Amino acid sequence: MLRHNIGLALYRNELEKLWVHRARVLVIALILIVLGGIYLVYNNQQSAQSMQQQTVSMMRSQNAKVRRQIQHSSGKTKAMLKKQLQMNEQGVRQMLSQHQTLSVSSQIKTLKGSLSHTPPALQGSPRESLAQYRFMASHGIRSYNPTGNNGFRLVGQVFSNPALFVFALLGIGLGTDRISSEIEGGTLGSLLLHAPYRIKMYLAKLLAALTVIWAFMIASAIGFFAVGSAVFGMGSAEIGHVVGIRVKIVPGAPGQVEVPVQAFHVLPQWSYDLLALLLAMIAIGGLVALALAISLFTRSTVLSLIVGALLVISGGLSHLLGSLAVWDPVAQLTLMEDWTRKTTMQFTMHGFSLASGLVVTLTWAALAIILGLWYAKRLDV
Repeated sequence: MLRHNIGLALYRNELEKLWVHRARVLVIALILIVLGGIYLVYNNQQSAQSMQQQTVSMMRSQNAKVRRQIQHSSGKTKAMLKKQLQMNEQGVRQMLSQHQTLSVSSQIKTLKGSLSHTPPALQGSPRESLAQYRFMASHGIRSYNPTGNNGFRLVGQVFSNPALFVFALLGIGLGTDRISSEIEGGTLGSLLLHAPYRIKMYLAKLLAALTVIWAFMIASAIGFFAVGSAVFGMGSAEIGHVVGIRVKIVPGAPGQVEVPVQAFHVLPQWSYDLLALLLAMIAIGGLVALALAISLFTRSTVLSLIVGALLVISGGLSHLLGSLAVWDPVAQLTLMEDWTRKTTMQFTMHGFSLASGLVVTLTWAALAIILGLWYAKRLDV
């Protein structure tokens, strides 16, 4: 009972110290992540709308040219031009309807028709869209507003984009000075006098850092969802999201043709968002465990921060590491993107997947904890 109370007291003490020293940074980071993320999403939407307007303008100009050609043509040529004009006008209508309420059944019919004329190598994206609309139809969703479901998509986005590197830096910052700062300040010596509790001391520091970073990530998800829903609108939680896409890169093919080689899955948006949050918590938790071990072994706060920063930077340079990037824990941060195979398409590497990301992350975390506990028992200041 005494040992249990001591372990709990150590944990509470570490939480209090983290809150005292990191509260302002975390609050500021929370505001920046939520508002900055909302701004980026809004800016992307504005850019997409501007690009759409330019595309529609070009298509209308082309249609006007085709109409002039029809007036001076006859026979088969005139019939062919009329058919082309009809298809072009349908394309303009589809472009303009992207920001209106769409009929799910009509979208299914259109996609099924387009697949019959689409080469197998280009059927990946239409198949995904068709699966999403069929999923919505099976859940009783008859109409669909593409801009009205962003409130649900936002949470998934924040845990599968560069915002994860902000969480990574915060995790490194929470872990890299937990022990080294106490060694430099001379406060660790009194704790080490109680040799039987060294492991409890190390675990208390680890659990406190994990508690803070995970609570921060959950708060970010809630804030991002709440603000995003208020700004962009909140759609149906049953909107489908495609995951588990498997593609293969065809060597030498123009534009690296993506050929679907395995069936994908469709999850309701709320499920996808929760899964994205869980995977991000696992990835960042592994980095916190690694950062704490670095703090213990280097015994220097400055050196620990440098090593931690280099570790985070390595994730952005993973494309230079070749096949070794698979074992970089920071390169595995975007586990949800690995699951959708976006990383594979981006780096044309076949080692990235949800399974490999979890294995690498948990392996590094386990090694860091084991070595940290072993070294904590032998630490002498």
